Amino acid sequence: MADYDVVIVGACTAGTYFANLLVRKGLKVLVIDKDKEEELSRRLDIFHFTKRSFKDYGLAEAKPGDPEFVRDFSLCYSKSALDNYLKKSLLEVTVMHLPLFIKRLRDMAIKNGADFRFGTSFDRLLYGDGRMIGIVTKNGEEIKARLVVDTSGIPSVVRRSIDDPYIETFEIGPKDKFYVLLKYVKLLNPADKVELSTSWPYYKGWIAPQHHANGAIVGVGANLSLDYARKCMAKFESNIPLPKYEVQYEETGCTPYRYPPFSFVTDGFLVIGDAACLTKPMNGEGITSACGQCTPAADVVAEALKDGKYPTKEALWKINTLYQRDEGAEFANLRATLIGAVAMSKKDNDYMFKESIVFKSDDEEVKGSVNGKLLKGVLSGQFSLKALLSLLASSNCGQKLERHYKKFPDDPKDYFAWKRKAERLWNKAGTMADSIKDV
Repeated sequence: MADYDVVIVGACTAGTYFANLLVRKGLKVLVIDKDKEEELSRRLDIFHFTKRSFKDYGLAEAKPGDPEFVRDFSLCYSKSALDNYLKKSLLEVTVMHLPLFIKRLRDMAIKNGADFRFGTSFDRLLYGDGRMIGIVTKNGEEIKARLVVDTSGIPSVVRRSIDDPYIETFEIGPKDKFYVLLKYVKLLNPADKVELSTSWPYYKGWIAPQHHANGAIVGVGANLSLDYARKCMAKFESNIPLPKYEVQYEETGCTPYRYPPFSFVTDGFLVIGDAACLTKPMNGEGITSACGQCTPAADVVAEALKDGKYPTKEALWKINTLYQRDEGAEFANLRATLIGAVAMSKKDNDYMFKESIVFKSDDEEVKGSVNGKLLKGVLSGQFSLKALLSLLASSNCGQKLERHYKKFPDDPKDYFAWKRKAERLWNKAGTMADSIKDV
C-alpha cells in the first residue's frame, strides 16, 4: 500500500489549496517544498483576490483584523496609451498579504489532515512495475504515492522530468513569462490617494493600493527579462502622469504567460497552477486560475483513487476536458487576439479605447460592429491599416483556437491528432514576445 494517496510538489497557493480539497475527500496527502516554511512565497507580498473567488472556492472572506487582510475596493479602471477613455470594471476585490494568505490555507489543510514537509526538494520520479509510484527527494528518501501532482511553479520540476508522450516537458523560458517589477511607493502629495487599481494595458503597467494609506504599488509586466521590465517601467512612467512619489522598496517576480500544456495528466500524474501555465491572458494573474482548475480536478482525482485504484490517464482525463473545453477555449481565443491587439501604436490603442474595441466598461452599452468601427478608423486616419490587419488576423486565429479547444477529445486515443492541429494554430498565432521591437 502506498505511503500516501497523493504527494504534491510545491506548497504555495495551488499546492496548498489542492491539498485541502483532497484531504476533505478523505485522501492521505503529503505536500513538500524546497523552501523553509518561514521563507515560503516571500518574493511578492501584496496581491488582489476577488470577493467572488472566496465564494467560488469555498473560502471564508478575509476581513479587517485578519492577519492577511489589507483593504477592499470595488472598482478597477483601465485607460488608453494616451491616458484617455477611462474604462470601468465592476469588481469587488480584497487586497491581502500573499504569504499570510498561504499560511491561512496551510493551517486549514493541516487541520483537515494534510502533511507538509519543508526544506524537502524533489529529485526524480519513482517507478515500479513500469508505472509511476511516487518520488525520490534530494536526500534519497523514497515517498510512495498513487498520484504525483506538480505544483512547483515556473520550474515545473516534475512535469519536465517525465518521459511520457502525453506530457510536454517544455521549459517556461523568457519569452513565455512576464517579469513583474513592483515599486512600493510613498505618495508625496497628501491629497493624492490610490484606493482603486488603474491599469494601462498598452504599457502592461498599473498603479494599485498597498498596505499604507499614503502609499501605492506601481507595477509593470514584461517578457524577456527583468532588465526589459525596467525599460518598460521607464517608458510607462514617462508617458503616464502618475502621482509624484518616492520609492520605498521594490519586489520582483515572474508569472507564466503562454498557453497551457495540452494535457495536464497521464498515468499517476497531474500538473496544476503555474507549472501548467494557468494564468489569465489579460493580466497574467494565476492564483484564481489555479483554484479554478483545482476545484473540479479534486472530484476527478477522488473518484480515480477510490477503493485503492491506481489513477490512469483515462480515469484522470476528465480534468483535461473540463478545463480545455471551457476556460481553456475562452482563454485561447483571448490570448491569441491580444497578441494582435498589442502589436500597434499608441494612437491605434487610443482609438480602440475610444470605440470600446476589446477594452470596454462593464456597464457600457456598446453600439455598432467591431469591423465597422475598425474600417471607420482606417478611413478617418485614426487607426492604421497595419493594426487593422494584425487585429483581424489574430482575432480570426483566436476564434479558430476556441472552436478547436471546444472539441477537445473525450478519449486519450484521439489526443495526438487534436494536439497536432492545436500546435499548428498556435504557431500561426505566435506569442506576445514576438511584437517586441525595442529590446
